[in-house]
Amino acid sequence: MIQDINGRTLKTTEQSLRILSLILEHDGLTLAELDEMVDSPKSSVLSHLNTLLESRYLVKEEGRYFVSFRVALLGEKARYRYPDEGHVKTVIDELAETTGEEANFTVFEHGRLLMFYGTSGHAATSETDFDYRSEYYLHDTAAGKAILSELDTERVERILDTWGLPRESEATITDRDALFDALEATADRGYGVVDEEFAPGLVAIGAPVHAADGTILGGISVGGPKYRVDSVRVDHELAEHLLDAVGSLESALQSKRE
Repeated sequence: MIQDINGRTLKTTEQSLRILSLILEHDGLTLAELDEMVDSPKSSVLSHLNTLLESRYLVKEEGRYFVSFRVALLGEKARYRYPDEGHVKTVIDELAETTGEEANFTVFEHGRLLMFYGTSGHAATSETDFDYRSEYYLHDTAAGKAILSELDTERVERILDTWGLPRESEATITDRDALFDALEATADRGYGVVDEEFAPGLVAIGAPVHAADGTILGGISVGGPKYRVDSVRVDHELAEHLLDAVGSLESALQSKRE
């Protein structure tokens, strides 16, 4: 497990949550479709569906199961732990506008980065459309490397044991020793850098965002095509704007707590 968890876990609960995730991912599924995806008897899958329906986490329409609006409301409540969405948007929009590059804020949770908000500012969409998605690994993203550089070795190892070091481009670091060397350089620099490690032609930098109690909440990153984002621009322009954005978001979190 990525986080320290005391006591046993329940396989039935894990299976219900997997079914819920599959339905959400596919924007609705039938029992027959789920039966092909889940390694359990069809009767067991139906029992999980009935439980989720009874708990109002699913709705059923013409034989198809969908995630309920109640789940969305729970997600909105979870957002209260994080920065105000309006302030995040203001900070990230300003970073993208100032740099002319894509910027985003991601939440750090269970060893992955989850997209909270991102924008490409006034950069051309065709130049910045680098596999924009909702979840990211840490080892090949700028904010992810910056976050890993602040964690103790044991926790980093747990994250790598869980998610591995999948190769997403030719330059992705897939060797643990090489990654730890990169994390040491990241810690010395004060921000993470990916040079085509996430996607060919993309260079980005990122830094952690800390909650008021000092824990790592997520990360901000900014980047763009390699022909526009070279090492000189990173060191003399983007890094300053990035760290200013981090400071602004952390100040808002501190004010929210007070």
